[in-house]
Amino acid sequence: MKLAMLNCLKSNTVCTGATCLRAFLQREKSFADYTEESVELVAFMRCNGCGKPVEKDAGMLEKMDRLKSIGVDVVHLGVCTKNNGVECDTITRIAQCLSQRGIKVVRGTH
Repeated sequence: MKLAMLNCLKSNTVCTGATCLRAFLQREKSFADYTEESVELVAFMRCNGCGKPVEKDAGMLEKMDRLKSIGVDVVHLGVCTKNNGVECDTITRIAQCLSQRGIKVVRGTH
């Protein structure tokens, strides 16, 4: 199984990705369901920021198409800590677009 992680661009100010990667490597938190599977982390990415309609963001569309072309099965979404743990509209729309491409979306990385 191929897996990717997507986090909010705003999280860059405080996030190194270390906790997400540790949870993945140790199959903890939202990755606990993969203890019996062979899973390959093939992408760790950020959104392109707020304000742009995802459906018109050529760069984000290209990223999602790339995930599909490399065979990503599931994308785990991280929530920006600066948004009080609430998923932003941009991440929600990206999740919808990923689902439309046949990629499973899981909310949570750690």
